[in-house]
Amino acid sequence: MVRPWRSLRVRVPLTAILVFAVSLAVATALAYELLLQASLDDIDVVLDRERERFDTSMATLLDEEVAALEEEAAEAAAAADGAGENPEGAAPPTGVDGVEALRRASRRYLQLNPATESYWTIIRTDGSAPLASASGPTALEELFRTDQLPEGTLGRRETIASDAGDIRSSSAPIVLNGERIGSYQIVAPLAPVRAQALTAAGLVAAAAAVSLLIGAVLLTTALRRSLAPLQGLASAARSTELRSLHGRVAVPETEDEVGVLAREFNSMLDRIERASSGQTEFMASISHELRTPITIARGHLEMLRTIGRDDPEALRETIEVVEDELHRMGRLVEDLMAIARSGMEGFVRPRELELVAFFEDLELKIGGLRIEHVRIEPPPPVLLDADPDRLAQAVLNLVTNAHVHTPADTRITVRAVEARGEVVLVVDDRGPGIPESIRDEVFAPFVRSGDAPGSTGLGLAVVQAVVDAHGGWVELDTGADGTRFQLHLPHAGASDAPEAGEAAASADPTERGAIATTAPVD
Repeated sequence: MVRPWRSLRVRVPLTAILVFAVSLAVATALAYELLLQASLDDIDVVLDRERERFDTSMATLLDEEVAALEEEAAEAAAAADGAGENPEGAAPPTGVDGVEALRRASRRYLQLNPATESYWTIIRTDGSAPLASASGPTALEELFRTDQLPEGTLGRRETIASDAGDIRSSSAPIVLNGERIGSYQIVAPLAPVRAQALTAAGLVAAAAAVSLLIGAVLLTTALRRSLAPLQGLASAARSTELRSLHGRVAVPETEDEVGVLAREFNSMLDRIERASSGQTEFMASISHELRTPITIARGHLEMLRTIGRDDPEALRETIEVVEDELHRMGRLVEDLMAIARSGMEGFVRPRELELVAFFEDLELKIGGLRIEHVRIEPPPPVLLDADPDRLAQAVLNLVTNAHVHTPADTRITVRAVEARGEVVLVVDDRGPGIPESIRDEVFAPFVRSGDAPGSTGLGLAVVQAVVDAHGGWVELDTGADGTRFQLHLPHAGASDAPEAGEAAASADPTERGAIATTAPVD
């Protein structure tokens, strides 16, 4: 049983929610920074605009105030001459007080351009108190009254720390006739801007939290519905046993990974059921095949108790029967072991094999089977990379199979043909052929034609396994005029030989009549 906190239905939503939460937090922080930067850009635009306005307006106002002061000075001089206060020959007063002109121009400018809560213009003259609008940004008024407002660097736009928080400042000198007579500063507090950005970010965070909550609910619901078939898979897996493989899981209509998993799980159960059924049939066949010789041998051994030594002929016959049955059981067990090991590593141990020497050994082994009418033709002198023991086992099975399923005087021929890229071992006979009803499954275990004595029904299955292990394939030609098995084995050294089918046909020019040719057996 899966613990709740380890369940995918819990861990996946929690992980997704955590990822979403982190993503939304990062998005909120980025939104705050972007809003703050946008507000700072807006403030800089205002500062630049006010600076251009000040430069343009103040130049005009200064010219007007200088002209007014010059006119006033001229009028004062004329009045002094009329009153006799200016001695004859004395030089008239010259020059205008630039600082006074600046202060008079500044007052007029501040009246025409009052401050707002966003920015404040401060005008400073040498030796005099700074001038500004009657009221400006609330956060900076106390600093201005107590002369604690930082002046900033002339000619720069910068952020300055103050007791009221950071302020944005743009300062420049005021020059008259090439002489610096004062400076002006346009300041804007950043605290309100940051407060607005923080408020906007808070709204974004609130919207993100609501979205996260709704998304978490929807995600959890969707995941629970999507993962529900996995519960069925787990239940089916827990209840599945070799004795009962009929249960299947419900396949969802969606074409997602869970649906694919459900279908593959059902397919796996189908394969296991077929394999289990085949295994059951296989074991039943083995039991049947072993039971018969064991019963016969046991019965004749029981007869030995009653025969005694007075009937040597009966004793000899009984011993021969027991030996035959034991030989049959030995072949059956040997074939079963070969089929069982065919899929394992080391089933065949290929080595360089001289085909001529292999056929010489094969002739001796076939002679030991005491099978008549077997003709072994000399093979071509080629080298083959193969396991001689397994290859001999396959050929001997074909010879034995032909001997068992054909009349006693039927000729059996064994030969080898060199073809392009392969060597073909051919075993054919002039028997009645394989019945059409079993041709498609003739290489399956325990498939036999009738109840031929000495047949285990495993010989051709072993042949198929041996050839497959060598990377080759088996070709079967059979009909009313005989049967031919061709074992195609790969041979990289053969290059100029004829095709395998042409070579096999040319080795035996006698026509068979109606013979069906099958494709390579997989």
